[in-house]
Amino acid sequence: MSEREAAEGPPIPPAPPAGPGPEADFAAPGPVRLDAFAPGGRVYQAARDLYVSEGHHVRPAGPLAVVEPVLPTDEAAAEVFVGRGTERREVLAVLDPAHGATGMIVASSVAGLAGIGKTALARSCAAEAVGRGWYAGGAVFVDLNGYARDPADQVMPEHVFAPMLHALGFRGRPADSPAGQAAQYHRMLADLAAEGRPVLLVLDNASSTAQISALMPRSRAHRTLITSRHTLVTRGSRTLELGALSPAGARALVEEQLEFLSPGGTRTRQDATGTERLCRLCGHLPLALHIATALLARDPDLTPSELADELARARHKLDVLDDGERAVRAAFELSYRRLTPQQARMFRLLPVNPGPHIATDAVARLVDLPDDRAVGLIRELARAHVVERVGNGVWRQHDLMRAYAIELLGRHGDNQGAASNRLIEHYISLAADAMSALHGEGPTPSFATVEAALAWCDREHPNLQAATSMAATFGDDDGALRIQETLVAVYAHRGQTAEWEAAARMAVRFAREAKDHPGRSRALHQVMVALERGGRQGEAMEAAGVLLRFQQVVIEAASLAEHPLDCQRLLQHAVAAVAESGRLLGEREDRLLHTRRTDIARVANARHLDETFREIGPRAPRHPAGPDTEDIPGEDFWGSVPRPPRRPPEPAAEEEVPDVALEATRWAREALERLSEHSPGGAHSVAGAAPAQMAARRALSLIPEDLRPEDADDWRGVCALLARFAAARLAGGPMSRDAGRLAQRNWSWGVLPHVASTYEIAVQAYRRVNDAAAQVRLYTDLAEESFQSGAYPLAAKYRLAAAGIAEAMGDEEGQGEALSAAAHAHLLLANHEEAARFAERAFPLLTAAKRPGPAGRALTTLANARYSLNLPARALSAALGAEALTASAGDLPGRTAALLVLGLAQRATDRAKDSSASWRTALHIARTLDDPYLTPSTESFLKSVGHLRG
Repeated sequence: MSEREAAEGPPIPPAPPAGPGPEADFAAPGPVRLDAFAPGGRVYQAARDLYVSEGHHVRPAGPLAVVEPVLPTDEAAAEVFVGRGTERREVLAVLDPAHGATGMIVASSVAGLAGIGKTALARSCAAEAVGRGWYAGGAVFVDLNGYARDPADQVMPEHVFAPMLHALGFRGRPADSPAGQAAQYHRMLADLAAEGRPVLLVLDNASSTAQISALMPRSRAHRTLITSRHTLVTRGSRTLELGALSPAGARALVEEQLEFLSPGGTRTRQDATGTERLCRLCGHLPLALHIATALLARDPDLTPSELADELARARHKLDVLDDGERAVRAAFELSYRRLTPQQARMFRLLPVNPGPHIATDAVARLVDLPDDRAVGLIRELARAHVVERVGNGVWRQHDLMRAYAIELLGRHGDNQGAASNRLIEHYISLAADAMSALHGEGPTPSFATVEAALAWCDREHPNLQAATSMAATFGDDDGALRIQETLVAVYAHRGQTAEWEAAARMAVRFAREAKDHPGRSRALHQVMVALERGGRQGEAMEAAGVLLRFQQVVIEAASLAEHPLDCQRLLQHAVAAVAESGRLLGEREDRLLHTRRTDIARVANARHLDETFREIGPRAPRHPAGPDTEDIPGEDFWGSVPRPPRRPPEPAAEEEVPDVALEATRWAREALERLSEHSPGGAHSVAGAAPAQMAARRALSLIPEDLRPEDADDWRGVCALLARFAAARLAGGPMSRDAGRLAQRNWSWGVLPHVASTYEIAVQAYRRVNDAAAQVRLYTDLAEESFQSGAYPLAAKYRLAAAGIAEAMGDEEGQGEALSAAAHAHLLLANHEEAARFAERAFPLLTAAKRPGPAGRALTTLANARYSLNLPARALSAALGAEALTASAGDLPGRTAALLVLGLAQRATDRAKDSSASWRTALHIARTLDDPYLTPSTESFLKSVGHLRG
């Protein structure tokens, strides 16, 4: 998310609570495990419930809407498409934006007839329309799964809005509710229509108008192409009834497909009568004809007459079916008989994969074969036309073929449990690698970069969502949790708060099923932070209360743990969770916070875990708690608990101390020393740094609020020590500062605010000595670290704080730089109006300061924001200024960024040649610089807009 992602968290079906627990209101409702090994169960596949005689029932969280871009004909997968010339011309005539039609085609066969070629016709026409450049606003394809056995698995408009927004380039955050998403969707379509950028929607496999009516554009500029087994009548529609191919069209398909698969053959010409009979037995249906032709291609000695005889015998066994179904099923059976045992086994097991497509490496794990062997087998299945290739190393089955494979799976008694377990382990392993990459732990065995991990998560999102349910069904609740936590990490990384919250709630359920107390704490914490980041402060505080109350369970488990390390691990989780919940709750739950800390200390004392005492913190006066401060235990907390052995002596009252500044200095040094006592994993965690943080606050408390200017110099040493303390805690985070800009920080959303509170101590100290420049430096450092950690809301917050101080100082240059950086952070948060507002304020300040490079970068941010706000003409003006300023300053990276958005604005204002020239220049500069971040990101961007291929 994010990305946001094609990967939208589906709505969760209501169900009774799955058991008591203090966090029940924060777990996603709905059953996770349903009669896992009941006879006559079901295997979940591609958001559908399909039946086999022996298996398992996995109830998905909800239908999965996979929205794909439509590629032009020259880029789409090679496919023979013949025999539909008249129908194709009719569809293209309506799709042509130059015509005044309403843009609705329903390609419908006779009711119930499948395999007629509706989807193939729709894909072919859509690809041709895109290739002709008719749809500048985009063209997308979505399978609505209208004929699923279970109506609950049909994809409805509320499942499509969010992924459709992302697929069409929406840059904001989708609304939390389907109604809000629908409003955003139609507003975006209206804006695209106003800009003269028509959109094509291909809605495949619809069974009712309820699946499509809410998705229909309200502007005639756009076009919608719908396929269905029924004639769907909607306002403004033109219906095309698609029948079987003509005899001549069917023969042409066989001849051209056979030439494509096996060039140079003459069998169809030499056996014209047999070819015609074969086409007739296939019912002139494209799906059956493709399979029959694949059989001919695989056996050079097989004549059309011989194959027709086999097909006739197969059809005779299927007299209970109607003609269309008999033709297709007979073709299926003939094709299956000719598979080798290993190919047949792979074919039967493919539906065990829980998503709509499967990658080659997953196929290998599914059938328990080496990758190179699995690649050969899946390619043979593709040549037999029983699977289709839909991307680089990605495969899927036609609905009818998948249903046939599942029937065979039950009939042959394959061990789908073992296959499922192997597949689940595969997804768990890759999900763990992806999460490690997202957390900035460097290259992993599967992903060299964060970008690669995100790309894999995007592609596999439907599989990962479904795999969590499948894992739980097979009893692997821990595996389900591990996969779910990866989805949470993706949404958190992208700031997709709605999806983040929904995924975290589901993680709560899986953790509860797995009896994983730390996992439940992590998941509850993610619910809390997602709500907080989404601006739902009241609900976030409620979640914090749930997290705090749940720690009673964690502490009790710690007290019963047999091994001291298990006890300490649980207590450390409890300490961190109490600190995090206290950050939001403050004094509202002071009594409960005190109780939890006392319980932790009691267990730690009983188990002789002295280090845990140190993590909770020494005695200290109470201080106000709030969102920007750490909640340090109060003086009455320790009671009879022994104090840590080393701490400075208690200072006397201020009037009895001749040099209070000296005492403050001792406390500041104590903060640094306590920080250095611990490893980065302890002292720089929330709980581990508590003693040091307390000492720093004590030093701050001794600096007078009403300090006279002439006495300020006496306190600058204390301020410097506190600044060093803040920098030391920040530097102690588990990230490498030598890894360059590609390094991803490993600060969690929960820990970073606590680290920030350390900086606030130093800022307050410098405020008391009236050193504004030092305050700006501290806020700038903190903002930069927040930005590099991906915590863009915090980055914007601290940049604006720096801007306010700089403005009070009269430092226009500093104010402009801070505002420009805040604008950039808001841009990455998709807060485009805020980004534009701050960039507009920054530009004149930087211009007045005679800083052309930074001024140009501010204009680049402004251009991006205006482009995202659908203001292409104003974006063009800003981008032209940005390019000129960065060029004059010799700022090549800044000029590259300016050229990229300039190209977007030029293309959006019908300056295609200028757009290409801008992008060529940007690519030349990026490749000349050979920057490890700039060069690949520029190339990736240009591929995404179609300027660069490969």
